[in-house]
Formats: sequence, structure tokens, C-alpha cells
Amino acid sequence: MKFEDVLKEYKFPHEYVEILLGTGIKTLHPPQVDAIKAGVLDGDNLVMAVPTASGKTLIAELAMLKAIFEKGGRCLYIAPLKALASEKYKEFTKKYAKLGIKVGLAIGDLDSPSQYLKDYQILIATAEKVDSLLRARSEWLIQNLAVVVLDEIHTLGDPSRGPTLEVLTTRMKILNPNMQILALSATVANADEMAEWLEAECVKSTWRPIPLHEGVFYNDRLTYESGNVRVIREDAPDDVQKLVMDTLRGKGQVLVFVNSRRSTQAVARELCSWVDELLTPEERTKLIEISKHAAPAVDATNICKKLSDVLRHGVAFHHAGLRPSQRELVEENFKADLIKVICCTPTLAAGVNLPARRAIIRDAKRFSAGSGSVFIAASEYKQCAGRAGRPQYDDYGEAVLIAKSLSDQNALFERFILAPPEPVSSQLADEAQLRKHVLASIASGYVNDVNSMFQFMEHTFLAFQRNGVGMVELIGNIFDFLHTEGFIEKSGFHYFPTPFGSRTSRLYIDPISALVIKKALEKVHDGKSFSSIGLLHMIATCPDSEMLSVGQKDIEDMEDFLTKVEDELILTRDEVSMLEDHYTALGVLKTVKLLLRWMNEEKEEDICEAFNIGPGDIFRHTESAQWLLYAAQSIAEVYHFKKLTFFLEDLKNRVRYGIKEELLGLTKLKGIGRIRSRILFDHGLKAPADLKLVSESKLGNIRGIGIALAKDILKQIEKL
Repeated sequence: MKFEDVLKEYKFPHEYVEILLGTGIKTLHPPQVDAIKAGVLDGDNLVMAVPTASGKTLIAELAMLKAIFEKGGRCLYIAPLKALASEKYKEFTKKYAKLGIKVGLAIGDLDSPSQYLKDYQILIATAEKVDSLLRARSEWLIQNLAVVVLDEIHTLGDPSRGPTLEVLTTRMKILNPNMQILALSATVANADEMAEWLEAECVKSTWRPIPLHEGVFYNDRLTYESGNVRVIREDAPDDVQKLVMDTLRGKGQVLVFVNSRRSTQAVARELCSWVDELLTPEERTKLIEISKHAAPAVDATNICKKLSDVLRHGVAFHHAGLRPSQRELVEENFKADLIKVICCTPTLAAGVNLPARRAIIRDAKRFSAGSGSVFIAASEYKQCAGRAGRPQYDDYGEAVLIAKSLSDQNALFERFILAPPEPVSSQLADEAQLRKHVLASIASGYVNDVNSMFQFMEHTFLAFQRNGVGMVELIGNIFDFLHTEGFIEKSGFHYFPTPFGSRTSRLYIDPISALVIKKALEKVHDGKSFSSIGLLHMIATCPDSEMLSVGQKDIEDMEDFLTKVEDELILTRDEVSMLEDHYTALGVLKTVKLLLRWMNEEKEEDICEAFNIGPGDIFRHTESAQWLLYAAQSIAEVYHFKKLTFFLEDLKNRVRYGIKEELLGLTKLKGIGRIRSRILFDHGLKAPADLKLVSESKLGNIRGIGIALAKDILKQIEKL
């Protein structure tokens, strides 16, 4: 089916046709043809379960564009991760800005004002952000909403993200039954079941624009699913090195999936000398420049230096311990074909679109607490395998598992290559998840009694799969809990949110976290002494906190730390059930210790080494702590604990910048963060007022400032 014929048949305006044909697409892929025949451009709902790179996104774009030019409708594109949402935002903006279509991105604070978002015709957002907008009764979001795209719909089966996606999808279906729903996935076994739930047509296909060859490598022989065997003759000591060199000699790129962060770094290091010999002089020069960005001279950690070292050789590692900017650096330069190999954890496969000629799945098992070494899910393998094959570059893609024995080879074929992905199951029955969403439904005014909540639940994927079994008692218990703990109040059979309940819902935190914070703040208000340590311990005790794990080697150190700070803790194990478990209580203390060291301006590298974490982990822990301190501040306002709100604000900013209290004034200036504020302070410039007395040239000559920033700082001082 010719692309131009489809655009003409559905009367796309000339300028739209020009942009779309300008992408170089001439003929639609078979799954795209099936989607058109299923009525996607006639406004019908659609579940599209087809492999990566088969054209799902284009179908979604066509449906959105048609809604915009025909009805002036608004479109919502929901992505599971911030990185994916950002990628789509850049892609759509570049493509459609010429048409005057406003594309917006919503991935920021869940409690921030969002009225400005209503001006966008295509809004790209995470599920959590959309859910927060619905909680805030943002009626503009639902009004005139023509198309909703649910990208990576298999995320419904994720225990942490799935319930939110399921609730907001159900909510939007009820509020706007006329909107068109497009659900997209590359790995979903029960697409028909999802389609039935969404009242949608279903397009399933195994067709790929680039054929995928799957196989298992053992004893220098790569055996394919087809039965064909290829002997790989590379003079390298390790299977991964052999497979990588074989790919690079054919001008391909490689993704190597392993089961731990430590392995990504080790494998990357081992590949350096092998990959380096195939680089051109020009590539080596460019890679040296790229490597400098991975390890800035000012605040480079050990992991930054390790990344910088391997980048020089055209190799990278990629995991959650890296800073977001480092992950982006790796991704962009892999796409530019400067980085030849990325060693990564499987989380990369669920993230941004980063295809390679060959995907090597070295580790088909990973450690699971309580179970030891267990096989990864078939769906996880399929996600990794789906990254093989670069459109416009490769004639084929290869997904290769590595076996340790002949019996292992057969097991890998059966368990992964020949097996379908697992069916997606609703995760909404989890009580902690349901508790949050029941409170949000009441606080937002969507439901006001047990009956209406149950009626809402009847529309969920959970009820569709379970036929409503066991839901009445579960929901009834949650209502009782919320009422008993002061989140909602009752009048007859109707329930209404208390100010505490409304604020908890808007803060997007677990009601248990809100109770922990409330209990601590009340104790302080009633006269309990408090300090930074006590308040950090309060937020680290919340279920929403990012918590460090404790190993046997940590116990003595943490118990010693406990004896030093015990008098400063506001909450005891008798008051918070979470602290009854000794290891959990020590994990909370370890998290407090991390935050304290960060706020005392210890070097990032020293913190990473002491806690065996990466810069990305510090970022994640401090981001979590900032949000919970903001939540504590917000709850303190509800109960008029004014003295506490100021202290919490300062503590939140200390966590944000990683600074001692004396630097708080300086960090109020834009461009002045953790390092520059300390440099200015050490030069005797201890507050913004001190900067008024300094000349532009003198300020600009201070290390780390420079003339451009000095000018900007002095302009800010004038306004202050």
C-alpha cells in the first residue's frame, strides 16, 4: 500500500503530506496496512502488538494528525519513562513544528501548576504526570481530547508503574468515552485480551522490516533457530569478545546485556583493546573529545573516570548508576556510530530506541533475593532481542544468547527463543497501590462512596481479568483505613477528603508515608526536640523513600551510627512498623548517612566509594529526599506548624545542592550550585549582599565563575 495514496484517501492537507512524505517513506509496512484496514484512521480504538521498528509510532502519528486537522482535537501521548517521553518530544517537535503544531512535554514535578499545558495540540507525558493532572481535576485535559496513545502498553504488568497506567486509562475512558485509544507494544502475549478490555481492534504481527535471526552461541558455533550453524573464528579468549569482533568486522554495532552494573563495567573494560584496533584515526580523535565530557575535571567520580577511559576505545557501559547526562552522551554517540559497543543492563532495552546489528544476551539469569540465581522473564529477553537490527543500516539483526554447555544451549532455545512472552497481568490488586488510587479518587471528587468506587473498579483491567472476584472486601477495608487514619470523613454513606487527605493525594505519596510524616511532625510540634538527622530519618522511613540495602559488612558500622544519633531520631520502632525489621531499620539509617555526607559537601567520588553506588544513585536518592521534604513541608502547612515549614525548606535546599547551611543564600542565585557557592564563600563572598561590592572582572577571575556568569550574577543581584 502506497503511503501517498493513504494520505490522499484520508484527505490529509497538502502541507501535512509534504512533511510526511519528506521522511522518505513510500510504502507502508504490512502491520501498518493492517492498522489502516482495522479503522485506525476512521477513529476506531486499536491495540497494535508488533515488533520494534515495524511502524507503530507512525500509525499513532497519523491518528493524532488526523484528529488535529479534522477536529482541532487535542492528543495525548503517554510514555512509561521520562527518557522515552523526551525522545518522542524531540522527534515530534522536529517533524511537526513546521506545521504550526505545538508539541508539549510534561514529565516534571507532580505537584506543579500545569495550566500552560493546555495550549499544546500534542502533549507527551509520563503516566504519573497524567495521573497527577487528573487528580488536580484538570478538565482541559479531558475536554476536546481526541486521541490517547498508550506507548509500551505491556507496562500494565509492571508492579510499580502498571497500576497508575491502568487507573488513568480507566478514568479517561469513563470521562471521555468518545476519545480514540491506541495501545502499542512489541512484547505482549495477550494483546487480544487487552483489546477486548479497551473495546479495540487488534493488530498482531511478527513481521519486521529487518529480519531477526535468533541463536545460541556455544563452543565457537552460533546455532540459529532455523537450524543453520555458523562457526565464528576470532582469536579472542572470551565468547563475548569473539561475538563483538565478528560484528564489528562486518561494520555493525553491538549491545551486550549482562545482569549487573559491575559486569557492565568489567565487560566494557575487557573489550577496549579489541575494539580499539578497528577504530579509524578520525574516530579516535572524536572519542577522546567525547570522553572528556564523561568525566568533568571539577566533580569527576571514579565511575565517571572509568566511563571516560572506555569511551576513548569506542566502548561504553550504561546503567542507572550513571548521571542522566552521561547516559544521554552514550546514547547519542552510539546513534552517531562513534561508540561501537554498549555493555548494559536489560533496563536499556525498556528505555530509549537504541538498535544495534547484534544484541548479545550474555546473562540469561540474575540474582533474586530469597531465590538465588533465576532465569529472566521471556518478555525481558524479547525486549533485548528486539533491539537487534538498525533500520536503514542493516540487512538483518541478530539476537544471541551464550550457553555454557550443550544442555544449556537446548534450555536457552526452549525458554527464550521458542517461547512467547508472558501474558500481561494487572498489578492493581496490590493493597499499597490501590490505597493511593482510592484516596486519589475520593480526594479528586470522582467517587464519594464504596459503591461508586466499586463501579469504577469494574471498568479496570483487573476486574476484566478477575471478573471482580474479591474486590468488594478489599475496597471496603481500604475505605475503613482511610477513614480511621483521618484521610477522609464520612457523612451518611458519603465520604469526603479531609485537608490532610487532599494534600496527600496531590503530593502523590503513599498514605502510609503521609502518616509517618504527620506522626513525626506532631511529636515535634508537641515539644520533641528535632534536628536535620531526625527529619532525614523521618523521610527515609517513608515507603516512598529510595532506601539503600544493608549487607552483613554494614551491620557493625550502622549499629555504631545508631548509638551516636539515637537521641536525635523522632520516630521509634514502636511507632513505625517498618522499623521493626532490624535490616530495614539499618537500611533507613544508611540512607540518612548518605544524605548527611552529601549535605556536608563531601566529594561525590568519596560518597560513591563509601556506599558502593554511582553518581546516578546519589541523584536518585537526593531527588526522592527533596520530594519527601517538600511533602513534609506541605503537610506541616496543613496543620499550621509554621516553624517547621521554614526549617524543612532549608533542609530541602541543602539536600538539593549538597551544601552546608552557610551556603543557602548563595545558591539562591541562578548558576550557583554546590561547587561554585563553596568557591565564592571561601573567597569571602558569603552572601548575595557581599557580591554587590565586587567588580565584574574580579568576580569573573574567580576559578569556576568566568566573565559571562559574573555578568549574569551581578544582574541578578541588581534585581534582588
